[in-house]
Amino acid sequence: MAVAVESYRRFPVPAALRGVAEHAWVARHDGGQQHTEVLLPDGRGLLQVVRGTRGRLVDPLTGEDTPDGDGVRGAWTRAVIAEQTGPVARLGVQLHPLGVARLGVTRPAADTWLPLDEVLAPEVAARAGDLLDAGDDEAAVGTVLDAFAALPRRTGADLDHLEDALAFIDERRGLVRQTDVAREVATSLGELHRWCTHLLGMSPAQYLSAVRFSTFVRESVGAGPVDPTATVGAVEWFVGAGYPPREVERFSGLPPADLRRLADHLAQRVGSATRG
Repeated sequence: MAVAVESYRRFPVPAALRGVAEHAWVARHDGGQQHTEVLLPDGRGLLQVVRGTRGRLVDPLTGEDTPDGDGVRGAWTRAVIAEQTGPVARLGVQLHPLGVARLGVTRPAADTWLPLDEVLAPEVAARAGDLLDAGDDEAAVGTVLDAFAALPRRTGADLDHLEDALAFIDERRGLVRQTDVAREVATSLGELHRWCTHLLGMSPAQYLSAVRFSTFVRESVGAGPVDPTATVGAVEWFVGAGYPPREVERFSGLPPADLRRLADHLAQRVGSATRG
């Protein structure tokens, strides 16, 4: 199941943004009660414009707490909990895994936030924010996507080869080995690792794990914002089903002990948030 929100709309992106962005969305919460969702580690980055009460992002394993506001995030490799406590409108653009690299603003780094103005001019962000405040979500998204489309694009053979490799991984839900990926794009494991670390900000193994986990959870909870309780239920069922450890890691991206630890910490975090 997907977590209930006051509103969540998803928007397509134009073909001109292929290789940079995959889709956009706007989520709104009225602040009547705390809203909690899980952000899945799908190997994608995110650009976000926020108007209203800033939320926070909490790593369920470490307790690390960061603001959930304006910014550009590198590819995500771990599950975190997003908590919103007040009225807020959030506009997000899910980036292609190579979106940050193709925009060329900085060397990509997984799980790292950059200032919004690294990608979006302050006047564009302000205009999008004004439109969010006015309730015109479609125009706000259009403003951001038009600005994206006008940005210069970094090109190169390494980017193109890695894009082919990532498409191969995604089409197969991450259920491939690094050697399979390297063979598919006619390269070596060393070269594949170099592409990923320089252009994704993570290793091939991290990307495979992120895609596997995200796909595994999405098969249970569906599209849209992800309910923490549903995530815990999916993980606990899978761990308790008695599959061999290698199969658990192959399909979920995590060894059974790590998967169980994540479920336990998610459950504890959600329980404390509910009581709070």
